[in-house]
Amino acid sequence: MSEVRYEAKILVVDDEKLVRMVMSAKLKQAGYGCVAVGDIESAVAALKESPKQFSAIITDIMMGEMDGFMFRDIVRGISPKIPVFFLTALDPEEGSGFLKRIMDDSISYYLPKAVSTETLINRVRQVVASHRIEVFIQNKIDEDRKSQELASHIQRSLLPVRTIVTPRGFYTTYWRPFDIVSGDLFEAVPFGTGCYLYVLGDIQGHGTSAALAMTAVQSFLKNFVKRDGTTTTGPEAIANMLHRFFRANLADVTYMTALICIHRPLLGSVKWISCGAPDLVVMEGAETLVTNPGKKGGVPIGLFADTIYSPDDVIDTSLTRTAVCVAYTDGLMDLSKDDAGEDVLPPELAHKVRSELWANVRTDGSMPALSAMYMKALYEHGYDKLHDDISILIFGAYNPPPKMYETAVRLSPEEVDGASQEIAAWCREQGWPEEGISRVQLVFEEKLMNICDHGFDDREKLREVVSVRLKKVRDTAVLTTWDAGTEEPSIAVAAGDADTVFEMANRNMAGRGRGRMIVRELCDGVERTRYETLNETTYHIPLFGKKSEDEIPEGGGAINEGMLQGVSRRAVRR
Repeated sequence: MSEVRYEAKILVVDDEKLVRMVMSAKLKQAGYGCVAVGDIESAVAALKESPKQFSAIITDIMMGEMDGFMFRDIVRGISPKIPVFFLTALDPEEGSGFLKRIMDDSISYYLPKAVSTETLINRVRQVVASHRIEVFIQNKIDEDRKSQELASHIQRSLLPVRTIVTPRGFYTTYWRPFDIVSGDLFEAVPFGTGCYLYVLGDIQGHGTSAALAMTAVQSFLKNFVKRDGTTTTGPEAIANMLHRFFRANLADVTYMTALICIHRPLLGSVKWISCGAPDLVVMEGAETLVTNPGKKGGVPIGLFADTIYSPDDVIDTSLTRTAVCVAYTDGLMDLSKDDAGEDVLPPELAHKVRSELWANVRTDGSMPALSAMYMKALYEHGYDKLHDDISILIFGAYNPPPKMYETAVRLSPEEVDGASQEIAAWCREQGWPEEGISRVQLVFEEKLMNICDHGFDDREKLREVVSVRLKKVRDTAVLTTWDAGTEEPSIAVAAGDADTVFEMANRNMAGRGRGRMIVRELCDGVERTRYETLNETTYHIPLFGKKSEDEIPEGGGAINEGMLQGVSRRAVRR
């Protein structure tokens, strides 16, 4: 026997059996399916069993202890958008206020119990049809959003890691789409002996088309570097290869502005070409150097078929060991205070904020957070409305301040353990006491493994890194980490409120709580700051311990060597 197909299914709720029978008959005669129940508990059970089976609800208002409005509140927790008809014998002229309560919900409707069959069916048909269209549109929006979220994940997987520190050079990046997907791209790869290639591009347009083009160009760049990259290839040659790729594959779709740089930190130079992009900014302390007095550069890549980039378009900028290079897409200068985009970021303010932040960045070791700090500062000035994708790329020679250790660590137990051993070796070179070194290692491992466990999902952690800075201030080791994980504190402690935050952190103590509590005892203080997309956590670790034996309360509370050994090295045993 074939299943009966209805135009839609309606849930009827009324404590009068006659009303339920009449309503069911009218709805079924009009081609609707109907489930009629005599109490709210049964109605809620039917909804919970299959929330999407009903296209509308018709309910009485007065039904014993729980009225129809209380029922509607429950319905909104199960199916927020389903239309609700209130069928009642109450007189709207009597001033009970029920009409206002009905209209407080935008998808609730009034029907008198004496309503004619024709009026009832017309009203139900009209509302159900409108609801179906809204549901259809919302489903399409949700599907599109899911597709864009998948595309965003693919885009992020193609981008290089957020920050890198090597004995020769470093880079750090900021990449924020205007919506979910982005038309911005960047590539950062070793390019021959001691050289690095940086490409920052801005695909024109927004949404899926720009994202697809970005993905294609990013893949082309990766293949080019693996197949053809050599130290003899200049920025103009790379621009010409990208141009040919665009004209062959994307000419009818879009074009791209780009900044292409080849950085030679040992030689103190960067050769770069601007293809319609903002010029490379070079900072020496708080001072911005003039890099392109001759206004060299070319048109956007892929815009005109006959474009050829030549060595004359390339700029060769000399760099000191302390110089910092900054590349950005023009979405940065589109930041505004208003939604209309009229009160845009003034160039002089962008320069002022940049100079203030850059002044001491080399000496304080905050380079990994620089781009995020810059964006936060602009937001705090009120320029927090995006109108385009924004990407920032900062790079330079590796020139750490004396007696400061810096690195970037990938999120795996093996990488964390290897970095811990390097930190210990560096600390011994500085003459730090073994007890203090063990404390530093323990805090470092606990923090990074906590980020690994809780800061990212399994897909994200494969390509994420945590930047680390370590220095000594008097008899205290100051360990700072920067990660782009969740805002939720792990073992971070808000300054001045350690007890409260540690209680929050200890809610998931099973398996790792002992380590968290030991970290609490090891640190004199922990500070945490969120720079828009980046967490900065600083641990103050006394190198000679926090308490003397006379200060240890009866029953324990102190950290002894056995506890240190029991918790340390967990990274490799997990």
